[in-house]
Amino acid sequence: MMRTKIFSFLLLVAGILFAGCSDDVYVTGTQMYMYDYDVRSYQWQQWGDAYRAVLDVPDITHHVVADGNVQVSRCFPGDNNGIDVWTPLPMMRVEVTEGADGGDYYYTTFIDYEWTLGTVTVYVTASDLYTGELPADMSFRVTIMQ
Repeated sequence: MMRTKIFSFLLLVAGILFAGCSDDVYVTGTQMYMYDYDVRSYQWQQWGDAYRAVLDVPDITHHVVADGNVQVSRCFPGDNNGIDVWTPLPMMRVEVTEGADGGDYYYTTFIDYEWTLGTVTVYVTASDLYTGELPADMSFRVTIMQ
């Protein structure tokens, strides 16, 4: 009788532990919206040792701030097959430019973002913190989940 109680107790504990070890997350009623933005070179604003562009995204509501999420990706237009490539932010790329001496000068460019009620701010920072030239035209996709 004692063995049966101990065995039953161990089975109960094992069942509770097994039931509590799930990695699945189910979110019902989630809505997702995607918006594309083109930022022209002249629209970048110097911000300390970086550049920024502020995107107006009215669908980032109080509800999204409290319970949702916003993700941003950069578009690299058409590869050899004409298909766009989307890279999620933050991202870093190696850039090269020709120096005054005719040699190649390598540096990295880091692109990240932050979001709040109604806006997404995208930042472009060069590893050498040089802000002499405006960043190029860039396209971004803002994905809102609520």
